[in-house]
Amino acid sequence: MPNITKLLKQSDAGFKRYTGIQKATFRAMLEAMQQHEATKRKSGRPSDLSLESQILLALTYWREYRTLYHIGMDFGIHESSASRIVHKVENVLISSGQFDLPRKLPRGEPDDTNWSAVIIDATETPIERPKKTKATTTVAKRSDIP
Repeated sequence: MPNITKLLKQSDAGFKRYTGIQKATFRAMLEAMQQHEATKRKSGRPSDLSLESQILLALTYWREYRTLYHIGMDFGIHESSASRIVHKVENVLISSGQFDLPRKLPRGEPDDTNWSAVIIDATETPIERPKKTKATTTVAKRSDIP
């Protein structure tokens, strides 16, 4: 598991190189997560990871495009827990309204622009495969072939 305190002691350039964001953005993300945690009703088992580690896990997933299995192994949790953490962090940061993609508006009036977007869902999903049975794998007898 990455050492959060060692990472936060890095220079701004080193921190951005590792995470892809500025330290100030990380602190703002942490503040949004802390506000969410303060307002939610505590129920269920608490996470094994600190809020800083949860944000770092999500940043690792977004930046490196590694599988949740490998990220989970690095953080010492199961891949399903890693998936839940990534989705939770995404939802909290989106609902905070502080984090958005930068936009460049074209010159001219925005009313004459026809925007279209393509969204690709690249999440991991298990594939259902047909079960192998004796009937599907048995080769036909030679006497049955005309």
